[in-house]
Amino acid sequence: MASILSFCLLLFLSLSITTETNCEQPTEHKRATQPEIVQACKATRFQDTCVSSMSNSNVPKNETPLQIIRSAISISEANLKTDQSMVKSILDTSKDNANRTRAAKTCVETLENSQYRITRTTEDGLPGNTKNARAWMSAALLYQNVCLGQLKYVNDTSLTNQTMSFLNATASLTSNALSMIVSYDVFGNDTKSWGPPQTERDGFWEISGTVEEVGLRYRGGFPPNLTTDVMVSMDGNDGGCYKTVQEAVNTAPDNEWGRRYVIRIKEEFMRR
Repeated sequence: MASILSFCLLLFLSLSITTETNCEQPTEHKRATQPEIVQACKATRFQDTCVSSMSNSNVPKNETPLQIIRSAISISEANLKTDQSMVKSILDTSKDNANRTRAAKTCVETLENSQYRITRTTEDGLPGNTKNARAWMSAALLYQNVCLGQLKYVNDTSLTNQTMSFLNATASLTSNALSMIVSYDVFGNDTKSWGPPQTERDGFWEISGTVEEVGLRYRGGFPPNLTTDVMVSMDGNDGGCYKTVQEAVNTAPDNEWGRRYVIRIKEEFMRR
């Protein structure tokens, strides 16, 4: 009888503790992503990363497009500082490995260069000169990729692998910030027109001049009314004067401003 009472008492205590524990569990409330952030992130290659990183940061409500860009740059810069610390740890633990030491030293230098370019982006580029901002941020991304390329050949430790993974995430954040800067440069505050990065191959052509001078500068397709000056084809026939692009480029006149020199490249030449 005593054993039965003990069992019942133990069962009652267990149920009471379980119930009490469940009642004390906090309820998580997910913060809704601001529509301005979602719209701005449509300008990036890594949209999910963009939205999640911006949503998890202390981004004030109703930010302007320029403020959102500054927040994206700040997130990239914060990650880069962690990358720099991790690279220095690789250097400190690689004294017995010449190749890894060399790669880590290169990374220390290139990430410092990247940090400097990001600083120049905000100090000398935005908001007054978006062309400079694009150049600085492009260089920052390039230096991060240089470091990734160096570590790829000495990825023989868990620390190196972790550093590469984190740096790759930073490069994605830097790429996203750069893409926003490009869209801001082309479309201004009209974020509804912002879209992922494009090149001439996608039919994207920028017109020189400021937004005030030419308005929204995306026209789509190829420039109209172009007259071909020279053509490149695989065999040099069918109206094609040259077999290589370099030969065609060499025919362009020097110091002739005010008109385009058009080199047409046959489609089959691009597919070979």
